[in-house]
Amino acid sequence: MMLPGVILAEEAKIISMSGAVDVRAAREGKWASAKEKTEIGEGGAVRTGANGGAVILMPNKTKVWLKENSSLEIEQRQTLSSRLMLVFGRIKVRVPHLMRKERFEVRSPAAVCAVRGTEFTMGSTEEGKMDLQVLFGEVKLKFTVPPQKGSAEFNIPQGQGINSAESGKAVKPVLLTAKLEREALENWNPGLKADERQKELQQKENDRAQVKDFARATNNAENSVKSFLNVVKESDLEAGRTMSDVHGNVVRVDQRMVRPDNNTIQFFNLVKRPNYADFAGREFAYNGGSLPNRLDFMQMSMNFDKALPSRIDEWPSFFNSNTINPVYASFIMANRTYADEIFVIAEGYRYDAVRDELVDNIKVVAPGATATGDNDMHTIITGMLADDGTPGKAQQMLNALARLDIRDTLDGSGQSTTGGRLTYSGGTAMGTYNGAGVKTGGTTDMYWGKQMSAPGSAPASWTSSWNKSGDPRLWEYQADAYRIGNKDTNAYFWRASENYVINNGGQIQQASDFTNSSKDPFSILKNSGIEMMSYIKTDVAGGADDTSWTSANIRSDISTADKFTSTRYASGTNIDLVFIPDLMVAAVQRMLPAITKLGD
Repeated sequence: MMLPGVILAEEAKIISMSGAVDVRAAREGKWASAKEKTEIGEGGAVRTGANGGAVILMPNKTKVWLKENSSLEIEQRQTLSSRLMLVFGRIKVRVPHLMRKERFEVRSPAAVCAVRGTEFTMGSTEEGKMDLQVLFGEVKLKFTVPPQKGSAEFNIPQGQGINSAESGKAVKPVLLTAKLEREALENWNPGLKADERQKELQQKENDRAQVKDFARATNNAENSVKSFLNVVKESDLEAGRTMSDVHGNVVRVDQRMVRPDNNTIQFFNLVKRPNYADFAGREFAYNGGSLPNRLDFMQMSMNFDKALPSRIDEWPSFFNSNTINPVYASFIMANRTYADEIFVIAEGYRYDAVRDELVDNIKVVAPGATATGDNDMHTIITGMLADDGTPGKAQQMLNALARLDIRDTLDGSGQSTTGGRLTYSGGTAMGTYNGAGVKTGGTTDMYWGKQMSAPGSAPASWTSSWNKSGDPRLWEYQADAYRIGNKDTNAYFWRASENYVINNGGQIQQASDFTNSSKDPFSILKNSGIEMMSYIKTDVAGGADDTSWTSANIRSDISTADKFTSTRYASGTNIDLVFIPDLMVAAVQRMLPAITKLGD
């Protein structure tokens, strides 16, 4: 009798009612007219007439509203387990956050709904038809009689619902219509007239309208107010998730989209780990040790030759009706666990007016260079940014890199005259080098490299990727060789990466996890992510000039040693990013009405 979940809890009771309401206090009891504060034991029930309505308060503070012509039974009422049965009619249920191991279910003749901290409405008929609208939280629904087609179980998130018009037929969750959402959100308290039920909703809509009117009025005032409003609008586009990475580390992913100026958009993917445990590299060697409070991030910046509209949902029509070109784009991946030393792997793209496209060749570091033939290959920028005794210098260089405020001097053949050294902001060197491109002082290293063609061929671009033969899981290893400064010497490095499709628990996914899933696309995306580990490795002497680049040869050619180390990262570096699609989904949902009208 002392076991948790077996001790009988205090009873449910009617806290508000109007019209015809009957109550059956226990399973074997008789129906009688209800009164406020009437208690209802396990097995008891409440029913309302044509003009009736009632509100029931459960011992765990759950509230249940019954509309007219409804019948609800309390099938089970114990300390850690409650189950209600909607025989017919309509109810609204607001469940507070439950205790650990506590269960709360609502059943109908057609399905069982398991909930936690949730608010939803539900309708049912004795013939088996039912509908469900989730306002907040999530409901796990399981049909009592499996449909002839489709899934029998669904996790229905807020803003979606399900309608089983006929028992046994296939159904799936859909977005709530404005009409259904309004009916579910109105005041369900008994005895209210139709206009009174909508009063709170109308007040909220009036409040929103006043805020919009105020914003419109002040938008024509001062520039400082305009800037403030733009920041407030952009704060709507952010997302985040806590999950596990492929190594088992707890990771927090936060995403933001901001506009540092009217012509530029930036997307951030921040990856924070309270502890980064040492792990055995699955394919490439990680030489670093365990780190507390590790921070990795990816930043994408894109600059245009015209100012963008302040409202995001106006962008599709703006791009469709205006002649607008990008100026540059940059993609920066970094480990900046320490603010004074930042390990970076970056890619840049500049707009080429002749080709009318963004290019990622040697024009990235030398805009006036001629990019033809082999000089049209992909380039990357990589190295270690450090303060070198000047606080904030590493961040200053990182900002310059994001703007592609970087340069190198090339000779007539497109080779660096500085050994791949980069300068920024008027010629300030990102490190100290001698004529051969060897670092002679300071802790900052920043090189650019041109991707090499595979031996025996000269394609426009080349990469080597492979995965485990016969393994159905979604992972891939990749290695690309780069010639530092495009110089015709043995100065090479390898960019190596490991890529995994994972779920929120850090397990590597298979294609069947997506193709065979009965969940809706949004639920699948909420449990999916991509983890990418990147390294810059030194090359075994002459390895990049081997006659055959197979995955086996590449693994033997790439040294286990990292190209860049520093005071902080003395034993080696990597960049370990986890990407989630949440912000992309939010942006698409915001712009969807306009996107549907947008052509190529």
